[in-house]
Amino acid sequence: MTRQFAADSTRAGRRAGLAITGLVVLALAGCASGGPQAGDPDAPVMTVQVAAADMRFTPDVIEVPTGTRLVIELTNADAGDIHDLVIANHAKGQRLRPGESESIDVGVITEDLDGWCSVGGHRAMGMVMTVVATGADTP
Repeated sequence: MTRQFAADSTRAGRRAGLAITGLVVLALAGCASGGPQAGDPDAPVMTVQVAAADMRFTPDVIEVPTGTRLVIELTNADAGDIHDLVIANHAKGQRLRPGESESIDVGVITEDLDGWCSVGGHRAMGMVMTVVATGADTP
């Protein structure tokens, strides 16, 4: 019985060690992913109000100086449809009912990015936007 307890204890210890290793790997991968939160924490911040209504975003083009952190204040101004906003760098918001608002941290802008509403059919109907990085050298 003692031998079985020792074997079970060793297996449990290995499982715990593997679980901790997995969590550390995931945490490090998240830090290195370069996702929407990546970039200079001291970067200037630009906040832009965007309305979602009538199968479009207004404005549908946002010009942002390269190296600036963009925060979009999205408001669903539609009378009856649910909308959201997804940005090509993986920044995204929640689905908003009419009248709801939220802030979406797009991250530090280093290149042009596309955005769209991910609700079924909305993107195909033209509910898209573009973030234009200004001041960057173009090849």
